[in-house]
Amino acid sequence: MTLFEYLAIAFGLLYSVAALRVLGGLPVAIAPDRRYSLHLTLTFVQLMLIAISFWTFWSLREVAWTFRGFLFALLVPGLLYYCAAVLVPENPESVTSWRDHYYRVRRRWYGGFALWGVAAAVSATVNLGMPLDHPARGVHVVSVVLGLGGCLSAKPRVHAVIVLTLAVLLIAGAFSPTIDAGWLARR
Repeated sequence: MTLFEYLAIAFGLLYSVAALRVLGGLPVAIAPDRRYSLHLTLTFVQLMLIAISFWTFWSLREVAWTFRGFLFALLVPGLLYYCAAVLVPENPESVTSWRDHYYRVRRRWYGGFALWGVAAAVSATVNLGMPLDHPARGVHVVSVVLGLGGCLSAKPRVHAVIVLTLAVLLIAGAFSPTIDAGWLARR
């Protein structure tokens, strides 16, 4: 077993529990009597973030690992789990209004998302030596900007723009022919 395979277990566990947290709350989040479209869309955005982040983890397969690099890389799925736990509480059945829940937790989710962008940027720099002009830097910047926007604004229209922007960007990224599992490591 290579070091990458060994470390992939820890990363895979974090990605898995994050995805399971979101999927576990999905039946309650789509219930017609409590549904809130922004929360529901953000729930699918969260699932897509987890899937894409796990997919791009392959870029780290040839890294000369250090403990510092491992910690920075582990922050990426760790923050995705934090965002998933904020978005979908441990007992989603206890949420009576997903709209109220969304605005109650928005600062924590968007703050975690902004930190995820910073952690992904730092991990890419430390582990991959990613140059500043790499296309993935756009992902890092957009994550921080949209995350801060979501933290600072409580206006539903602003949140609608942020959530739809995230959804469109993630769908475009997922179906882009230039982005594959190893794209972060390419210079």
